[in-house]
Amino acid sequence: MFDKRSSALDLATPTAAESLARISELIERLSAAVASDRNRARGKQWPTAVFALEDPIASSQIHGYDINRFYSDPFFYVEQTLRQKLWRWENFPDDDAALTLDLPASLSYYPEYTFVGMGLEFTHDGVPLIQTDHPMTRSADLRLLEPVDFATSGWMPRVLRWWDDINAIVAGRLKVVNQMIWWRGCLDLAIQLRGYDQFILDTTERPEFVHGLLRFLVEQRCRWWDAYYRYFGLPVQPTSIGDDWINVPFISPRLFAEFVLPRYLELEQFHGGVASVHSCGNQAPVQRYLLQIKSLPGLEVTAWTDLTQSLVNIPPDKRLAIALHPNDVLFATREQMAAKLEFITTSCTGRRYGIGTSGLTPILGSTAAFVEQIRMWQAVAKEVLDPIRQPA
Repeated sequence: MFDKRSSALDLATPTAAESLARISELIERLSAAVASDRNRARGKQWPTAVFALEDPIASSQIHGYDINRFYSDPFFYVEQTLRQKLWRWENFPDDDAALTLDLPASLSYYPEYTFVGMGLEFTHDGVPLIQTDHPMTRSADLRLLEPVDFATSGWMPRVLRWWDDINAIVAGRLKVVNQMIWWRGCLDLAIQLRGYDQFILDTTERPEFVHGLLRFLVEQRCRWWDAYYRYFGLPVQPTSIGDDWINVPFISPRLFAEFVLPRYLELEQFHGGVASVHSCGNQAPVQRYLLQIKSLPGLEVTAWTDLTQSLVNIPPDKRLAIALHPNDVLFATREQMAAKLEFITTSCTGRRYGIGTSGLTPILGSTAAFVEQIRMWQAVAKEVLDPIRQPA
């Protein structure tokens, strides 16, 4: 059993009181927006078109703050996250993403690296600096890895304290969504531990070591999730996996089938299902293996994955999450945007799908230009998609 803790934040200081007052006002504004007719209409039809920001880098640049403060000052984190939700609402009226009355509790996409003994830091503008000289980088010895402890390994004390602090600040006025979970896949972690070149050599020179390393990482992940479910009093549920090294030709389909797929099937068995598998890379050559995960409801078609080939590979009962390249939004003309979207809609006739983007960053010289370009893409998407949309 775990000893549940409460936040040690002092909410009674003058500085805290001022922050809480601003947060209360932001929650009121968010609540009104969520309840609006405009918001209730969002997401009621498909296909949808939703853009994604490359966070935390994009938001740090747009709003002008140090990401290290964002991930260390819980008052600032809550206030800024609410401001960012409202900024999107106010700047993108044609957005298909519904505004929600919740707040994510996050410490970035990378805490799992710390669970297995790697260091993690951020530059002021949000670029992650993940350790590249772990002892295992130099020695193929599984004894260099310690079992993961839910309460004490890596950032876990920080994760649990962050959860407590955010909930203390929100005080039940919003649903707090825990995004500080073990999402990162075993392939990403293994390559970071060994280094890409050495890991690829390992698969031919010492394949049993690779099997052992990936098996260890999955065992520790399941152990962590078992503790997570017990700590938060939750039932076991399907998991999501993020493995950006699923990217042919950086790995081969054979490597994925031999070393990675068996581990994914173990996760499917442990969790009772896999809800999604994410990689920004080229997945088309391994889609036939991903389909062996029978519980997987749909597949990604990333900006680097060929849509035409994916439609051959993936049966029509699987939902498609189609992501555009950032250039298809940030540097395209209206005509180019329309042509791309029309190609997707024509190709996917009879399929269930949604259209998104890879993470966008404001690289157009000004935030205003960045916003205007996304608005133009949303307007074109509305013109193309409205005639074919169906009730969700």
